[in-house]
Amino acid sequence: MVVIIYLLLTVLSLPKEKGDLELHSFRHNGIERTYYLHLPPKFNELKSVPLVMILHGGGRGDGRNIARTFGFDEIADREGFITVYPNGIESQWNDGRGKTYRKRKGIEAIDDVGFLSALIDFFIESYKVNPGRVFVTGASNGGMMALRLGCEITSKLTAIAPVIANIPKKIADKCKPDSPLPVLIMNGTEDPLVPWKGGHVKFWWIELGEVISTENSVRFWVEHNKCFENPVTETLPDVDDEDDSYVKVVTYKNKENNVDVPDVRFLLGNKNNDINAAEVIWDFFKNLPPGDF
Repeated sequence: MVVIIYLLLTVLSLPKEKGDLELHSFRHNGIERTYYLHLPPKFNELKSVPLVMILHGGGRGDGRNIARTFGFDEIADREGFITVYPNGIESQWNDGRGKTYRKRKGIEAIDDVGFLSALIDFFIESYKVNPGRVFVTGASNGGMMALRLGCEITSKLTAIAPVIANIPKKIADKCKPDSPLPVLIMNGTEDPLVPWKGGHVKFWWIELGEVISTENSVRFWVEHNKCFENPVTETLPDVDDEDDSYVKVVTYKNKENNVDVPDVRFLLGNKNNDINAAEVIWDFFKNLPPGDF
């Protein structure tokens, strides 16, 4: 069982997405929901495929925006997995913070956990997805939504990889995963939007709910997954010595299965170019054993 925590600097350097996306609709709780889908070229020849669900950040974008910037489709074509990019209502996810940019009355009541859970079931039933290879990642609002999914539909997930995200304060005490869950977290030590030390998520002067600190978010999963307290620390090569940042990997091991739990921190500077975030996330996902941990 693995918890891999990558704690990165504010802005990630990501490759451009290649390939076409198809827009599909999915009705849930009487609401027409949409998502973008990308199938690998040899999909019809495969008997079973992994699913990587990528959740966009909050604001004005949707799944197509994060597909273009994250670069997962090119990896999916090479490795043979499905990528799906669900769209939040009004470009937002109900990640548990309560207050977000959603303007519609009662929008906090939108059941995004139920929608994404049902979408996973749909892909398992209709697209040859292996139930033991279901992965979720996302950035900012999408990363916090991935963390909420980790709390509430743990047994449906093989692993999650939230980026630029901490656990929302309102759900931290309620987070009761029903099974161990490998987790990779990428955060920035100097992120002005999602605070490393916890507190209010801010966009300019607007406060958008509170999160716990990165340290406490990491601590939650380390304890939940029964990891050893003494991690192994490694500093990665500073490939770009002009980006004023570097990457530190802190690896925790599980007590029962002795599987690595890396914690990678991007420290100092404005933008780190030392790693490819999508490649790191997929490398984490693909090396996990399927099924229960």
